[in-house]
Amino acid sequence: MGLLSKLFGGDKTAEREAKNLLNGLFGNEEPDRSAAPTTGTREETPVCRTQPSGNSAPSGFSWGDEMPAEENQYSHGGAFWTYFEGIFQSEFAAYRVEKKEITAFKRIAYTFYSGPSRVLVVELMSDRCSAYKLRSDCKKEGVPYLRFYIDHDGWWNTRSYVVGRMRSAIKN
Repeated sequence: MGLLSKLFGGDKTAEREAKNLLNGLFGNEEPDRSAAPTTGTREETPVCRTQPSGNSAPSGFSWGDEMPAEENQYSHGGAFWTYFEGIFQSEFAAYRVEKKEITAFKRIAYTFYSGPSRVLVVELMSDRCSAYKLRSDCKKEGVPYLRFYIDHDGWWNTRSYVVGRMRSAIKN
């Protein structure tokens, strides 16, 4: 019996979701798809599950219980950072982007430059992370900062949401 099996008492769905989350956080781009085919519900995506909130409100712009039809972090089919980097390359190609993997809490920070000037810092991180140093450093330096939580239950990071936030931040 493996560690995940012991942790989840043999619940294969919970084991698969935990494995997918760990793979996404630590570098394996291929989620475990050994179960039933996906139908677009949250249960089949590689994320950390929390207890149901009981909130059955309809999905919003980039949040809700049901996966939106719009391309999002979970429907694109790869690791979370490949989704975001694809958006950076296609929508923000005019900027030079530097990627920095931050070992504390397995975060990834992207710095966008226009010429020599930093115009935006984007941090991808778990919602369980309480790190604020990069955000406070950016605030002190007057550099716009955004963070996207990559595992917050019900937050999908749809393409239009990510692009809209980034364009708005760069204009400031």
